[in-house]
Amino acid sequence: MAVRHGRLVRLVPPAPPTPSAAPVDTVALPDAPLAFRTRAAIVLFVSSLFLPSVFFLGPIVLSPALLFLTLGFLPFIGIWASGRAGGRLATDILVLACAAWAFVTRFVLLPFSNAVEPAGIVMLQTAGAFLAGRVLVRNAVATRLVFGTAIVGVVLMMPFLIIESVTGAKPLLNAAALLGHTLLPTNMDPRWGLGRSQGVFEHPILLGMFVATLISPAILMFRKAPGRPERALAGPIVILSAMTSLSTGALLSMNIQFGLMLWNAALRQVRQRWTILICLVVFLYVTADLLSNRTPFHLFVDYATFSAQSSYNRILIWQYGSAAVMDAPLLGHGTDDWERPAFMHASMDNFWLVIAYRYGLPAFLLLAGAFLLTIWRIARRSACSAQEQNMRLATIFSLVAIMIAAVSVHLWNNSYIWLMFMLGAVTWMTQAGNEAAPAAVVAEEGLGPVAESRHARLRRLGF
Repeated sequence: MAVRHGRLVRLVPPAPPTPSAAPVDTVALPDAPLAFRTRAAIVLFVSSLFLPSVFFLGPIVLSPALLFLTLGFLPFIGIWASGRAGGRLATDILVLACAAWAFVTRFVLLPFSNAVEPAGIVMLQTAGAFLAGRVLVRNAVATRLVFGTAIVGVVLMMPFLIIESVTGAKPLLNAAALLGHTLLPTNMDPRWGLGRSQGVFEHPILLGMFVATLISPAILMFRKAPGRPERALAGPIVILSAMTSLSTGALLSMNIQFGLMLWNAALRQVRQRWTILICLVVFLYVTADLLSNRTPFHLFVDYATFSAQSSYNRILIWQYGSAAVMDAPLLGHGTDDWERPAFMHASMDNFWLVIAYRYGLPAFLLLAGAFLLTIWRIARRSACSAQEQNMRLATIFSLVAIMIAAVSVHLWNNSYIWLMFMLGAVTWMTQAGNEAAPAAVVAEEGLGPVAESRHARLRRLGF
């Protein structure tokens, strides 16, 4: 009992802590069994990314993945808005704001009839794919199912990729063409005496970037799983499949992930190893800027590309593309026809530059902010077990690698859809501790709960 405001009230004593209780930051979402329809929806969506067929709805071309997102867009929004996919986070707001900004700029810059299709596509690919991952993937079991399904797809595709690399034939596209409309084959000059495999994607670049995102998950995410020794082969098969694309972006993403995994293994006993790595990268950047007659960006592009011609072309893309971005920094240009010398190809091989050019700097800042915030929040969380820690490391390595590698290539259609779906599918890792944390209330007769502090609200949003 206690005296409050001149009257006697009864206090409810706090429950004693259990011996096994873990700190808030180390509590993970329970690995509850997945409902059958959730499991089926995940497998169906990931499998649709491996289908090269296309469908025509009037003048609109839809891939199986886009068709899935079209049918699921409104249900996913409803589930997210109702809170059944967990609390609404800052990452959600950034991604949806980016999609909305891109959607609006299309109608502002283009005639209505020309804006409807690209505005709808960017909304589905950005917000729809993200919300699909956000709603369907809520724990470690679902995350392993997502990446496991994608890895199985790559394993099944790998023999055909080798055939394509050696012979130049397109067995997967040719087989799909027997059943209806499919993607057009892309024939490119060989590299290192081998053809560049396209697989079931529009371009070898897209194949390479998609498969490269699976390298860290294939090596780390399933390493501690009991039984099934064939899982040890998943990593080498994924690496080989990514290499068949002979893409600059894919090889750069692979090397970044190898470097991060090697650094983590070599300094696993050092608690501040990632702080040391960041400081080392900053030091190398400043040293290169001071000692070289070229900028660090020029050095990076020069050593990250296959040839001097490719390096020079990417430098020109950055020079002319960034200048074009600053001509319309707020709303972008609404078109892919950018001003460049006549001898340059129309392709702008820089994903982040394309986003800024099409939709303006706000869209670029919102999307990049969503990725950086997700990486930062996952890195701050402490894992309960070695298996969960490996999952978090695999996620961070993959996201960091694709963010950096995307500076040298562009992502579109299924590869972009996979990127946004993957971002949504790992967002639960940023809120695990917050969802498990008990609410701070004072159970006192006659008094209401204590108002949530500003800091608690920011933590709940994912900051």
